Amino acid sequence: MNTATTNTDDTIVAAPPAGWWRRNAAWLLGTAVLGTLALWLPYRDALQQYRERNPTVTVAGAKGDWNAFAGARWRLVSAESMVARDPRLRGPLRKDAEVLLLSYEVIPEPGTKITDLDQCRGAIVDAQGRRWETGGAALPRLSGPRLPETCGSGYDDAFRRVIAAPGKPFAFRHAFVLPRGQRPDQLRARIELKNSKTAAGRYLEFKL
Repeated sequence: MNTATTNTDDTIVAAPPAGWWRRNAAWLLGTAVLGTLALWLPYRDALQQYRERNPTVTVAGAKGDWNAFAGARWRLVSAESMVARDPRLRGPLRKDAEVLLLSYEVIPEPGTKITDLDQCRGAIVDAQGRRWETGGAALPRLSGPRLPETCGSGYDDAFRRVIAAPGKPFAFRHAFVLPRGQRPDQLRARIELKNSKTAAGRYLEFKL
C-alpha cells in the first residue's frame, strides 16, 4: 500500500527591515493626510452648497432698526394686516384669509452686487413651524404706490426700473396670504438669500 505524502508550504511574509517605519514616517503621514482630505473636502463643499440653498442659521433683526446682513443693512418698516373688503385690496379675498403686507428698506454696502440682493425671498413662519411664501395666486392686487418685491431692483409706478444704490435706502415689500386671525406675536418674517455666498447659510428674521 502506497502512502502519498503531501507537503504544505507555509508562506512566510518577511517583516519590514529594522528602521523602515522610522525612515518612511513622513511618507506614511502624508499619505494619511491626503487620504483624509480626499474624503473631507468633497463633504465640506457639498455641505456648504446645501447650506447656501437651505439657510439654517438665524440672524435676529429688530423691527424698525437697521440690521447688517449679507453685505447690506436691512430694516422692517411696517407690518399691516388686511381682510376681505379692506379698501386697500383691489380684488377678492377669501373670508377665512388675510393679507399680511411687510414694507422693508435695504441699503447695500459698496461692492454688494444687485443681482445677489435680487435673489432674496420672503417668508413667514409661525410658532408651529408652518411657513408661507410671498405672493401666490390667492393674493389680490394692492392699492398704494407700486414697490418692488425683489430686494435690489424693480419698477416704480411709471414702470421705470429702479435699482438699489450704496448709501441710499431702497424700498420693497413682501405680501402674504395667511389664514385669518393670526397673532402677530406668533409670527416671524424672514429674508432669505438662497445660493448666496455672502449670506453663507444664514437668514434674517424679524419678530412682528
